[in-house]
Amino acid sequence: MDWKRSFRWAGAYFAWTSLFALIGLVLVAVGVVMGGRGAYADFQQNVATATILRHAAPGLALAFVGFLVYRFGKAWALYRTLTAAGKEDLSDTFDTQHVKSDIVSVLDDRLSDMQQDLQSVNRELRELKREDAEAPEERF
Repeated sequence: MDWKRSFRWAGAYFAWTSLFALIGLVLVAVGVVMGGRGAYADFQQNVATATILRHAAPGLALAFVGFLVYRFGKAWALYRTLTAAGKEDLSDTFDTQHVKSDIVSVLDDRLSDMQQDLQSVNRELRELKREDAEAPEERF
């Protein structure tokens, strides 16, 4: 693969991972702010730990979803760019039309050889039949 293609696919990977990182970071930040406000207010008022966790749970869940979005996006970007780059490189390396034409050419040659063999066998059979017809039958 040439450097231009490599650079293009690396750029695509960087763009996709940056996008998912940004989305994940926003979700984490919203989750921390959302869960942290109520939990911090409860903490300052010396409320029970179970209540603090109950107020923080939705925000923590959203922050966890943000982390999952980032990780999934990173894996998806890697899969998408690697498979597309590999497919593009292989399509240049292995031209299917060229392979097909090579196979057809070989098959045509083989069929031509078989046809010539069949014609020579037919000629020999005709000569044998003609010789049998011309030769007198010998009886014992």
